Amino acid sequence: MEGRILARAAEAIAHGERAVLVTLVAVEGPAPRLPGARLLVFADGRTEGTIGGGALEAQAIERARELLGTGGTALEAVELTDRGLKCGGGRATLFYEDLAPEAELVVLGAGHVGRALARLAHEVGAFPVSVYDGREGGEVAPGVAVTLLPGYRELPAFGERAYVVICTDSHATDLAVARAVLRQDPPPAYVGMLGSKKKSAEIREKLLQDGIAPERVAAIRCPVGLPLGGRSPGLVALSILAEVVAFHHGRLPAARGEGP
Repeated sequence: MEGRILARAAEAIAHGERAVLVTLVAVEGPAPRLPGARLLVFADGRTEGTIGGGALEAQAIERARELLGTGGTALEAVELTDRGLKCGGGRATLFYEDLAPEAELVVLGAGHVGRALARLAHEVGAFPVSVYDGREGGEVAPGVAVTLLPGYRELPAFGERAYVVICTDSHATDLAVARAVLRQDPPPAYVGMLGSKKKSAEIREKLLQDGIAPERVAAIRCPVGLPLGGRSPGLVALSILAEVVAFHHGRLPAARGEGP
């Protein structure tokens, strides 16, 4: 049973499902189940497995739903008699783990900068990396292939845990790709684009004219990357990855010198 729940949890992460895994890690005195019992609580209200049912499980489901909103982990000791369970003063310790899908770096464009960015992110183990290009496939690093998407048509849905960097071979293609990415629901957590401040202003204006929500247009990071200096593809890639990592850890304002 418990092995099946762990397998189901891994499957949920792989498919981008939000869920919280609740594990009964310790019991003192009488308890409805032994340590190691697990319960999986999904964002849509479904549950799989059990830690004993009754009031204890109802409490666990309620706490798990709270974590689905805030994320993270929690450790909770529950007095079973406090939950209306006649277990002679037993206590259960529950561990909650938010199984939010892993963040992914998506590189749209396999030119010099795109390839350098994908290689660097893969080599340092920053994030899982996916690379797409409208004209060519191949491989940018061992185990990191370029997915060919002719004309960047029919982009996959990247999801809210994706960090997308747009670096195609032309401004016109960047605009078309940005338009498609920003129309996804939910949009990616981060969207960056190569370019100058002039290009940024022009593309933002066109996206607004195309009906893209102002808050989504405002969130685009263009020019993308921290101002580290250097113009070679490798150094530009380093500046982009540094910005994405800072964003991922909630440190971007500090990294840009804008706050603590």
